[in-house]
Amino acid sequence: MTDLAPTEGIIAETGGGALVAEGRSLGFDRLDDRRIERLKLLIASREIHSRDSFIATQNDIVSPVARDLLPLIGAELWYTGEPAAPGTPERQRQEALNLLANWDGAMSEHLPEPLIYSAWMKALQDRLVRDDIGPLADDLTRLYPDFIERVFRNTNGAASWCDIRQSSVVETCAVIARQALDQAIFDLTARFGPDVTSFRWGDVHRARHTHPALGDMRGLSYVVNLIQPTSGDDTTVARAGMRGTGVNPWLNVTGATYRAVYDLADPDSSVFVISTGQSGHPLSRHYDDMAELWRRGEYVGMSLDPQLARAAATGITQLEPVAP
Repeated sequence: MTDLAPTEGIIAETGGGALVAEGRSLGFDRLDDRRIERLKLLIASREIHSRDSFIATQNDIVSPVARDLLPLIGAELWYTGEPAAPGTPERQRQEALNLLANWDGAMSEHLPEPLIYSAWMKALQDRLVRDDIGPLADDLTRLYPDFIERVFRNTNGAASWCDIRQSSVVETCAVIARQALDQAIFDLTARFGPDVTSFRWGDVHRARHTHPALGDMRGLSYVVNLIQPTSGDDTTVARAGMRGTGVNPWLNVTGATYRAVYDLADPDSSVFVISTGQSGHPLSRHYDDMAELWRRGEYVGMSLDPQLARAAATGITQLEPVAP
């Protein structure tokens, strides 16, 4: 009962496409490598792990890509001058940069920084490539962080992507970064208002769980389908991949609909959670009783001991075959 495409768990497969415009490549993509490196860092952060440490690792929402890209792209933009007049685009830019400069990269549904960052990177990538590849830019539905990093480090002359071919002025990467940020803030303001501190990642990054039988029925769909804001993104250990296209490209369309941590030393302390509930019946109180737990990164206990299971049971479901 979910629209989320299940991912492989903590470690993803590697791979990615490449796009070439006049001999200049958008390849060198190691999106999943950064995620794996984040996982390795968390595992190496302590000598002895526990069930709770693995729960924390499984729910890690820090974006290693955001941590890598923001200091590089914002190097010449961080606010250091006099405050701009309130209500102006310049003031909005200053406030946005101030938020991002103090952000730890956590893609929390409750924060404005993930939305500002994601909208900025989307606008930046589009501005870098559209004058070179035209409508093909519409097919880039995800971020290519290594391409952006190579451009801003001018690896093998990659900074030439920052120059807009159609203009007589030679644009620098700092100019393109500022223009992309202004465009992102302009678009978000039109949607959420002028106060950048009121933006919330969870307002756009939402997971939709659709009932398989009733989910497409007009009227009933608003009752039986579960929609909830989620943290994380494509690059976090707790993967929550985005659609990348449409009116809301930030919709959460991939993720772990089932999470579990198995304690092999003490199986009865193992835990799990699913993204909806134990029952598929919309009128059951168990229809969505795990949805909030899943959203918050919480779990319920599991046991291999029948006596413990019966002691905690709230009822019995009896399945009877239909008579021939």
